[in-house]
Amino acid sequence: MGRHLGNPMITTSVRISPEFHQLCIQHHIMFSEAIRRGISLILAERGVGEYDNDLNITRLVADYKLKAAQYAQKAADIENGTE
Repeated sequence: MGRHLGNPMITTSVRISPEFHQLCIQHHIMFSEAIRRGISLILAERGVGEYDNDLNITRLVADYKLKAAQYAQKAADIENGTE
């Protein structure tokens, strides 16, 4: 029976701050996992459907609610002449 090789992987390098490096070591965070999760989060934030999940949607909704409240307050301030 042959060995399953899976998808080919690419090896790359990244530069991180000494602080991030130390925190990753301190909290046992594997750099490859951090990169994968970071890229997944960026893709989700940019609306790539297969990477979007309920948590990201919840974050977006909360952000939109905050922005809506800020605009409503600004409109009220303009109406009341307090801006």
